[in-house]
Formats: sequence, structure tokens, C-alpha cells
Amino acid sequence: MLTIDDKSQAISAALARDWKKAIAINLGIIKKESRDTEAWNRLGRAYMEVGLKTKAKEAYEKVLRLDKFNHIAAKNLELLKVAKAIKSGSSRSTSLPAFLEEPGITKTVLLTRSGDPKITTRMRPGDEVRIVARQHCVSIVNSQGQNIGRLPDDLASRMQSFLKEGNTYAAWVKSTDPSEGIKIFIKELTRAPKFRATPSFPLTEKLSYAAFTPPELIHTEKPDVSSTEEQDNPLVIETDSDEDNPLPIEIPTADDE
Repeated sequence: MLTIDDKSQAISAALARDWKKAIAINLGIIKKESRDTEAWNRLGRAYMEVGLKTKAKEAYEKVLRLDKFNHIAAKNLELLKVAKAIKSGSSRSTSLPAFLEEPGITKTVLLTRSGDPKITTRMRPGDEVRIVARQHCVSIVNSQGQNIGRLPDDLASRMQSFLKEGNTYAAWVKSTDPSEGIKIFIKELTRAPKFRATPSFPLTEKLSYAAFTPPELIHTEKPDVSSTEEQDNPLVIETDSDEDNPLPIEIPTADDE
């Protein structure tokens, strides 16, 4: 019989990013209750995190067979399709993010004080960028170290403290819009001991899992998905063709062949 403790353990494993344990726990839950859509969603998320995109796809498809209106499974399936399309059609990047929102861990930011247009207009969604703490600001630079903009002052002040103590982050261009500017997607990778219990980005709303496909990713010339029970949020997809390589993405998480 399925117990509340089973669900709690599954959620705890996901929050701790112990994806192998999360897979084992959710498989155990499904063995007891094969129609548990929440467990199937969590299993899909865990598979995505360890790079098993095909198994993730199968898990989400199972959810939709049980509940055709399940928005979490639908959004993650769409995200997997977009990632696969980008991978097959792009030669510009070997690793494209899925923009999976994880409360406290990720944040989408509109840059201020954009850099030289000759540089910024060459940026595209999926391009990796670096965060550089300076004395009075936090700059965002491209792979060549060229400035493309700054973080807003309030966020920069917070980030400077984290960066100084040793927190590490990854960041990518999420969207480019001539009228609005460049948005980047920042993901916390590790926390310094001093901030072990402090999320990089304040939690402003109730946690719940949910991935989404950002409209900015589908662009013409302007070309999100984390973690408690059912959270509407966006990891990073690594576009490899090997199921042993991880694809950072809902919990329940996700690889293609």
C-alpha cells in the first residue's frame, strides 16, 4: 500500500538532487500504484536529470494516457521535442539549456546597460555566458569575455556576496529582442558553506513542479522548467545523443536517443 512516507521520500530525493534514488523510489511507488500520475511525473523528471530522455518521454506519455489534461507531462513532452529539434537543427552549440525553473535555484533576468550592439546582436538563445563580479556591478560577458550587459543593481548586490563566498553559477541567453533587450537564465550550481541553507534567489511563491517551453526559444529574429510536489517551473538540457550523459530538466525530471 502506498504511504505518505513514500511520497515524502520521493520529493526529498528530488530536492537533494539524488536522481538515482528518486528513480528507485518512484519506481517502487508505481509498482504499488501503477496509476499514480504524480509518481510518473516525478519519474520522468528524474530520468531527464540523469540523461535518459527516451525513458522520460515514455513516463510522461504514460501520464497523459492516465490523465490527458495533465499540464506537467504535456509541457515536459513539448520541452523534450523542442530540445530535440534544436539539437538536430543547430550546429552552433553542443549544449543547450532547457530553462527549467527551480524556485530559489534559477532566475530569468533582463540585462541592463547593454553592451556594444555589434556584440549583443550576435547573441542567440542557448549561448552560454559568464557572470563576472566587479567592484560596483556584476557584468555578463560572452565566451570571448566581451560585455553584453549587467545584472540589475538589486540582484547584483545580492549576487556579489554569493560570488565572493564561492557560490558557482551557469548562465545562458534565454531570449533576444531588439525592443526589450537580452534576457539570461541563471542556474545555481553549488553553494558556499556560508550559504548552504540560503537560496540564491528569494522564494516569492509557493513551490510546485512545472516545466514550460519558453516562447522566446521559438524565434524568428527573436528566435521556462522544479521542486516539491507538482511545481510549475525550468535545468539544462545537454544535447548529447548518449543516454549516459545527463540532460539537466520536473519532478518528476529528463534524453533522446
